[in-house]
Amino acid sequence: MSETLVFLAVLPSILLGTYIYKKDTVEKESTKLLIILLICGLLATITTFGITEIVKIIFPIFDKNALGLDGLSLVVYVLFGIALIEEFSKWIYIYLICWKHKEFNYAYDAIVYSVFVSLGFATIENILYVDAYNVALFRMILSVPAHAFFGVMMGYYLGLAKISYNHKYYEKSKFYKLLSLLIPVFCHFMYDYLIFADKTFLFYSFVLVLYYYSYRKVKRLSKINRGIFNGEGEIYGKFGSNKV
Repeated sequence: MSETLVFLAVLPSILLGTYIYKKDTVEKESTKLLIILLICGLLATITTFGITEIVKIIFPIFDKNALGLDGLSLVVYVLFGIALIEEFSKWIYIYLICWKHKEFNYAYDAIVYSVFVSLGFATIENILYVDAYNVALFRMILSVPAHAFFGVMMGYYLGLAKISYNHKYYEKSKFYKLLSLLIPVFCHFMYDYLIFADKTFLFYSFVLVLYYYSYRKVKRLSKINRGIFNGEGEIYGKFGSNKV
């Protein structure tokens, strides 16, 4: 890979990471933690590879080329063989590193954590896959932002889970934790499935919807300037309802 392609592979992660970081206007996360999260993104790619190889041994369908599948086989392949494995590999590091971390004291922090792990993952993936300028352009505009926005969805609901937990709404917290994994899995599934199924119009329509809602979620949580350890009051009343 040429130096230019390496630069193009890394550039979208730098731009998106900078945007998400700057939206954290209340209390910035430490550089040390952000570096750890990027490294966790690398570890998530290794975890994904390991789980995938095990799954291929147990279920031979996942050792096939997705482009040769159709119907239910393609749904199963993309949902369980790609989306669930990749998003779980990211989610587990975010949860283990950040859930009890002392810096996790604002709802928006969860979006920062999730996006940085996702960008670490996407950067390594980009370096592995980008071998031509057209591939670099496609991944810059679509693939890397998609990973970042899967992370936004993950962080949004993980932030709500933390708020709920700290206000002793334990069942609601469990529900939001589950959503913090399932919604990114669903978004990832739709993204990949529509590509493999060659549903071009539906794919670009879905991407626009994903980008729009991710922007809204970033805007919404970044405006909360009260810590999640504060009393119940407005912060939980506004974001703890079913209208998420």
